[in-house]
Amino acid sequence: ELRAAGAKLDRIVVQVGGGALASGIALGFDDAAAIGAIETVPTLDTVQARGGAPLARAHERVLGDLGLVAGTPADPSVVHEGLRRVADRRSRYMWPWETEPVSVAHGILDDETYDWLAVVRAMLVTGGRVVVVDEPALRAANALACGATGIDADETGTAGVAGLLALAAEGILRPDESIAVVLSGVRHAPAPPTPGEETR
Repeated sequence: ELRAAGAKLDRIVVQVGGGALASGIALGFDDAAAIGAIETVPTLDTVQARGGAPLARAHERVLGDLGLVAGTPADPSVVHEGLRRVADRRSRYMWPWETEPVSVAHGILDDETYDWLAVVRAMLVTGGRVVVVDEPALRAANALACGATGIDADETGTAGVAGLLALAAEGILRPDESIAVVLSGVRHAPAPPTPGEETR
């Protein structure tokens, strides 16, 4: 669709819990570039809730150990070789939470980011970042996203918007960038009363 429209994406922002959505998106864009469907792979930025951000912790440690800088694309061969060493020491980078976190974006509170290595690789190669957002930011982003789009997504599904707003506030985004944000996670309606149950 992008190619047909003569458009391209410079950046994509996606919320991360277990990491399958982000790793799938990263793989899809890699495949698209490999077959010539797109010229360049967009920067991948990920978003986690402050209540539980294991990917952010792992990403920071990997950057430090490999001598890389967040937001700066790294040579894929350097990343490949570095992540081979990282994978051999998984417990230094990824482990389950010590205390179960709480967040309005409960759908991204996985105890670990299971696809962390693939997601970290994509961020390193494209120059992406992990953005950690707090509860007020998650609520404000949800109100903005739902109001602007009419999509009844929950706070998990609009967490990427909170990340986008944080990136903008930090001055990281260019005015001419084309950016996609993934909305996922429909707000669940309250369960209907059980037959015979008195309703007030």
